[in-house]
Amino acid sequence: MLVDVEAGRVVDVLPDRTSETFAMWLTDHPGAEIICRDRTTAYTKAVKQSAPDALEVADRRHLLQNLSAAVEKTCHQHRDCLRKRAEEETVTEVPEPPPMLLPPTELPRTQIIERTRHRYEDIHRLLDKRWTISAIARSLNLDRKTMRRFRDTDLDGLLAPARERRPNGVLEPLKTPQARKKSSSLRRVRM
Repeated sequence: MLVDVEAGRVVDVLPDRTSETFAMWLTDHPGAEIICRDRTTAYTKAVKQSAPDALEVADRRHLLQNLSAAVEKTCHQHRDCLRKRAEEETVTEVPEPPPMLLPPTELPRTQIIERTRHRYEDIHRLLDKRWTISAIARSLNLDRKTMRRFRDTDLDGLLAPARERRPNGVLEPLKTPQARKKSSSLRRVRM
Protein backbone atom coordinates (compact mmCIF):
# COMPACT_ATOMS: atom_id res chain seq x y z
CA MET A 1 0.00 0.00 0.00
CA LEU A 2 1.40 3.39 -1.02
CA VAL A 3 0.27 6.38 1.04
CA ASP A 4 0.72 10.12 0.54
CA VAL A 5 1.79 10.98 4.09
CA GLU A 6 1.27 14.73 3.70
CA ALA A 7 -2.26 14.37 2.32
CA GLY A 8 -3.04 11.37 4.52
CA ARG A 9 -4.60 9.30 1.75
CA VAL A 10 -3.90 6.01 -0.01
CA VAL A 11 -2.30 6.57 -3.43
CA ASP A 12 -2.14 3.00 -4.74
CA VAL A 13 -2.05 -0.67 -3.75
CA LEU A 14 0.64 -2.77 -5.36
CA PRO A 15 -0.03 -6.43 -6.24
CA ASP A 16 3.08 -7.64 -4.32
CA ARG A 17 6.06 -6.50 -2.21
CA THR A 18 8.84 -7.04 -4.75
CA SER A 19 11.41 -4.41 -5.67
CA GLU A 20 10.61 -4.74 -9.39
CA THR A 21 6.93 -3.86 -8.85
CA PHE A 22 7.83 -0.87 -6.68
CA ALA A 23 10.55 0.30 -9.14
CA MET A 24 8.05 0.09 -12.02
CA TRP A 25 5.53 2.17 -10.04
CA LEU A 26 8.19 4.82 -9.24
CA THR A 27 9.16 4.97 -12.95
CA ASP A 28 5.50 5.44 -13.95
CA HIS A 29 5.00 8.16 -11.25
CA PRO A 30 8.13 10.40 -11.26
CA GLY A 31 8.66 13.27 -8.81
CA ALA A 32 8.84 11.52 -5.44
CA GLU A 33 11.13 13.65 -3.23
CA ILE A 34 10.87 11.80 0.10
CA ILE A 35 10.08 8.13 0.45
CA CYS A 36 9.07 6.96 3.91
CA ARG A 37 9.39 3.19 4.00
CA ASP A 38 9.75 0.15 6.20
CA ARG A 39 13.04 -1.68 6.64
CA THR A 40 12.71 -4.05 3.68
CA THR A 41 15.92 -3.95 1.59
CA ALA A 42 13.96 -4.62 -1.61
CA TYR A 43 12.55 -1.10 -1.43
CA THR A 44 16.04 0.44 -1.11
CA LYS A 45 17.06 -1.22 -4.39
CA ALA A 46 13.90 0.05 -6.12
CA VAL A 47 14.40 3.63 -4.87
CA LYS A 48 18.06 3.71 -5.98
CA GLN A 49 17.09 2.39 -9.40
CA SER A 50 13.95 4.48 -10.15
CA ALA A 51 14.19 7.60 -7.91
CA PRO A 52 17.88 8.12 -7.08
CA ASP A 53 17.38 11.75 -5.96
CA ALA A 54 14.63 10.90 -3.44
CA LEU A 55 15.45 10.98 0.26
CA GLU A 56 14.67 7.74 2.10
CA VAL A 57 13.39 7.92 5.68
CA ALA A 58 12.03 5.35 8.07
CA ASP A 59 8.48 5.73 9.39
CA ARG A 60 7.79 6.30 13.10
CA ARG A 61 6.77 2.73 13.77
CA HIS A 62 10.01 1.39 12.35
CA LEU A 63 12.10 4.05 14.09
CA LEU A 64 10.61 2.99 17.42
CA GLN A 65 11.09 -0.66 16.49
CA ASN A 66 14.78 0.03 15.70
CA LEU A 67 15.22 1.96 18.94
CA SER A 68 13.63 -0.75 21.04
CA ALA A 69 15.78 -3.42 19.39
CA ALA A 70 18.93 -1.34 20.04
CA VAL A 71 18.01 -0.76 23.70
CA GLU A 72 17.20 -4.44 24.19
CA LYS A 73 20.51 -5.47 22.60
CA THR A 74 22.47 -3.00 24.76
CA CYS A 75 20.74 -4.13 27.93
CA HIS A 76 21.39 -7.76 27.03
CA GLN A 77 25.09 -7.06 26.41
CA HIS A 78 25.48 -5.19 29.71
CA ARG A 79 23.09 -7.20 31.91
CA ASP A 80 25.87 -8.18 34.36
CA CYS A 81 26.81 -4.51 34.93
CA LEU A 82 23.16 -3.50 35.24
CA ARG A 83 22.39 -6.31 37.69
CA LYS A 84 25.42 -5.39 39.83
CA ARG A 85 24.38 -1.73 39.88
CA ALA A 86 20.79 -2.62 40.80
CA GLU A 87 22.01 -4.81 43.68
CA GLU A 88 24.25 -1.97 44.94
CA GLU A 89 21.31 0.42 44.97
CA THR A 90 19.09 -1.97 46.90
CA VAL A 91 21.83 -2.65 49.48
CA THR A 92 22.54 1.04 50.06
CA GLU A 93 20.17 2.14 52.78
CA VAL A 94 18.80 5.62 52.41
CA PRO A 95 18.22 7.31 55.77
CA GLU A 96 14.60 8.14 56.37
CA PRO A 97 13.98 11.87 56.65
CA PRO A 98 12.90 13.05 60.09
CA PRO A 99 9.16 13.46 60.45
CA MET A 100 7.87 16.94 59.86
CA LEU A 101 6.26 18.27 63.00
CA LEU A 102 3.29 20.48 62.33
CA PRO A 103 2.27 23.17 64.79
CA PRO A 104 -0.85 22.27 66.76
CA THR A 105 -4.00 23.68 65.29
CA GLU A 106 -5.11 26.48 67.53
CA LEU A 107 -8.41 28.25 67.41
CA PRO A 108 -8.40 32.01 67.09
CA ARG A 109 -8.96 33.84 70.36
CA THR A 110 -12.58 34.90 70.02
CA GLN A 111 -14.94 35.81 72.84
CA ILE A 112 -17.09 32.71 72.45
CA ILE A 113 -14.08 30.37 72.46
CA GLU A 114 -12.62 32.01 75.55
CA ARG A 115 -15.99 31.98 77.32
CA THR A 116 -16.48 28.29 76.49
CA ARG A 117 -12.99 27.41 77.78
CA HIS A 118 -13.51 29.31 81.03
CA ARG A 119 -16.96 27.79 81.55
CA TYR A 120 -15.60 24.31 80.91
CA GLU A 121 -12.76 24.85 83.42
CA ASP A 122 -15.13 26.30 86.05
CA ILE A 123 -17.66 23.50 85.69
CA HIS A 124 -15.04 20.72 85.83
CA ARG A 125 -13.30 22.34 88.79
CA LEU A 126 -16.60 22.33 90.71
CA LEU A 127 -17.42 18.79 89.56
CA ASP A 128 -14.04 17.66 90.92
CA LYS A 129 -15.08 19.18 94.26
CA ARG A 130 -18.21 16.94 94.08
CA TRP A 131 -20.72 19.73 93.57
CA THR A 132 -24.09 18.67 92.14
CA ILE A 133 -25.26 19.79 88.72
CA SER A 134 -28.05 21.85 90.27
CA ALA A 135 -25.62 23.62 92.64
CA ILE A 136 -23.17 24.41 89.81
CA ALA A 137 -26.02 25.61 87.57
CA ARG A 138 -27.27 27.97 90.29
CA SER A 139 -23.78 29.18 91.09
CA LEU A 140 -22.84 29.93 87.44
CA ASN A 141 -26.35 31.00 86.43
CA LEU A 142 -26.62 28.25 83.76
CA ASP A 143 -29.34 25.83 82.76
CA ARG A 144 -28.96 22.20 83.92
CA LYS A 145 -29.03 20.97 80.29
CA THR A 146 -26.07 23.22 79.56
CA MET A 147 -24.35 21.82 82.65
CA ARG A 148 -24.85 18.21 81.47
CA ARG A 149 -23.53 19.09 78.01
CA PHE A 150 -20.37 20.60 79.52
CA ARG A 151 -20.00 17.60 81.83
CA ASP A 152 -20.50 14.94 79.14
CA THR A 153 -18.66 16.55 76.18
CA ASP A 154 -14.92 17.11 75.94
CA LEU A 155 -13.59 20.61 75.31
CA ASP A 156 -12.83 19.96 71.60
CA GLY A 157 -16.41 18.84 71.06
CA LEU A 158 -17.70 22.01 72.69
CA LEU A 159 -15.38 24.21 70.64
CA ALA A 160 -16.18 22.53 67.28
CA PRO A 161 -19.24 24.72 66.57
CA ALA A 162 -17.14 27.82 67.38
CA ARG A 163 -14.69 26.87 64.61
CA GLU A 164 -17.44 27.18 62.05
CA ARG A 165 -18.61 30.61 63.20
CA ARG A 166 -17.30 33.80 61.72
CA PRO A 167 -14.84 35.72 63.85
CA ASN A 168 -16.13 38.85 65.57
CA GLY A 169 -16.03 41.96 63.48
CA VAL A 170 -16.53 40.49 60.00
CA LEU A 171 -19.80 42.35 59.53
CA GLU A 172 -18.72 45.40 61.55
CA PRO A 173 -17.91 47.60 58.50
CA LEU A 174 -21.43 47.03 57.13
CA LYS A 175 -23.30 48.07 60.28
CA THR A 176 -24.72 51.51 60.84
CA PRO A 177 -23.49 53.47 63.89
CA GLN A 178 -26.80 52.79 65.70
CA ALA A 179 -26.49 49.01 65.07
CA ARG A 180 -22.87 49.06 66.35
CA LYS A 181 -23.95 50.79 69.58
CA LYS A 182 -26.83 48.31 70.04
CA SER A 183 -24.67 45.18 69.37
CA SER A 184 -21.95 46.35 71.77
CA SER A 185 -24.53 46.87 74.54
CA LEU A 186 -25.95 43.39 73.79
CA ARG A 187 -22.50 41.86 74.11
CA ARG A 188 -22.04 43.48 77.49
CA VAL A 189 -25.34 42.06 78.74
CA ARG A 190 -24.69 38.49 77.55
CA MET A 191 -21.27 38.10 79.09
